[in-house]
Order: sequence, then C-alpha cells, then structure tokens
Amino acid sequence: MKDPRSRFGGTVLDVPVPDGTIQAEAVGSGPVILLLHGWTLDRRMWQPQIAGLSDKFRLIAIDRRGFGRSTSPPDLHRETEDILAVADAFGIDKFALVGMSQAGRVALRFALLHPERLTALVLQGTPLSGVAPDAGEDEAIPLQRFIEMVGAGVLDDMKALWRDHALMRTSDASAAALLHAILQDYEARDLTRPGPALDVGLSDLAPLRTPALIITGEHDSPWRRKVADLLAQHLPNAERACVAGAGHLCNLCKPAVFNQLLSGFLRSHR
Repeated sequence: MKDPRSRFGGTVLDVPVPDGTIQAEAVGSGPVILLLHGWTLDRRMWQPQIAGLSDKFRLIAIDRRGFGRSTSPPDLHRETEDILAVADAFGIDKFALVGMSQAGRVALRFALLHPERLTALVLQGTPLSGVAPDAGEDEAIPLQRFIEMVGAGVLDDMKALWRDHALMRTSDASAAALLHAILQDYEARDLTRPGPALDVGLSDLAPLRTPALIITGEHDSPWRRKVADLLAQHLPNAERACVAGAGHLCNLCKPAVFNQLLSGFLRSHR
C-alpha cells in the first residue's frame, strides 16, 4: 500500500527534532543527494530530479521547517541541525547537498559547520549577504509588504503577487502548474512570525573546501548571476554552470539540462 504521506512513491520519514518533525522522502539508489527547496516551496519542486535521476542516485527531498508537511516552526538557524537529523534517520553518513535560492544559504552554513558529511555542494540561484546589486538592478522581494498582507488576512493576494515576481516566472507549462499547486499549499508560517535572517557572506567562505557546483539560469536576475560568479571565484573547488534559456527556477524550466549538469558533476566528485 502506498504511503499517504508520499509525494514521489518513496520512503517517507517524519524525523523528530526538538520542536516538531521534519518530513523527508527518499527515492532511488546509489550515491546520496539531499535536496533543499526554495522559499514558499516544498519538496515537490524537485519532482523533475526525482523522475530523471533516481535510477542513478538516492535522492532525499526535505520539506524544510515552516514549509510543506514539516511541523517544526520556521527557523533558518536551526536548519543545519535538521539536515543532520534527516541524514542520521536515513542512515546516511556522507551525501551531496543541493540548496536552491534561500536554502543555498542553509547549504553553505551546513558545509562550513559539517564539511566531513559532504561529498559535494550544489548551489542554485543562491543569495549572499554583503553583495550589492549593480546600479539600476532591482530584484528585491517585497518581504515587508508580504508580511503585512499576511497579517491583514489577504494570503491569497500575497501569493498572487509573489507568483508574478520575476524569480517565480517560467514559460514551461508543466513547471508553472507544479508551482501553482505548491504555492496553493503555502501557509506563510515563516511570515506570521518572521525570525532572524541567516547571514552568509563571502568573508565566511574561506574555510570551505568542499567541491561545489554553482548554477544559475541564463535569465536569472543579474544579481543572482553576479553572486554565482563571486561564489565560483572565491570557493577554491568550485565550478560554474549556466542553464541556457532558464530563469531562477532552472531545475524546473530546463530539467534535462539541469539533471545532466548535476549528474555529471556529482559523478566526478564521488
């Protein structure tokens, strides 16, 4: 009988942590990839990677705290310990860690704190503290406005505004449908009681020696592409990749290209 908690037909665990549970799902076999979704999303954003890579890798997709079916309240600073808890619950010692957008900061922090657990690090559209946009650029997320809208009880309006933001746009119909379904389920728990930001800057990265792949879409924001270039320059074991024709959500917009990049990089850093 299929586990009703499953999103992909895999093995689902509700991993206990001190303030609730983190739900994660494992699919496939082989070298392990642990997947962290972006803001307002959940583990379903990795559906094309589950479909395209589970014959070569064991993929573990997490609903980060405050999102999806995890019950733990949002707290960016506790997510590194959540990753450890999930890996230990599945009996995984070493793994590759993929962080998309906001979760890229979490992945970087984990790599700095627990490098012995990682085989590789993959950062997709990751932001960094202390990197200013060039003149005339503005990709800002109107976070304070979103917080006020949620507080005023107009969550649907907040979602509609966010759905139209440049970072959420995709010309792929199936990707758009999946994003719509995920965003419909977003509860804005992280906006109801916003916590402190997780600051990770270039000056923090000097100790990091983990092999890293830095990915953006060709049409991601200029600032995200600038950050990616800086990460590739400052991380000593980094490779830079750009997905042609894709935006911020390049794993959804161009999944075949993204999967090929990810698979090739991880196979070269087993």
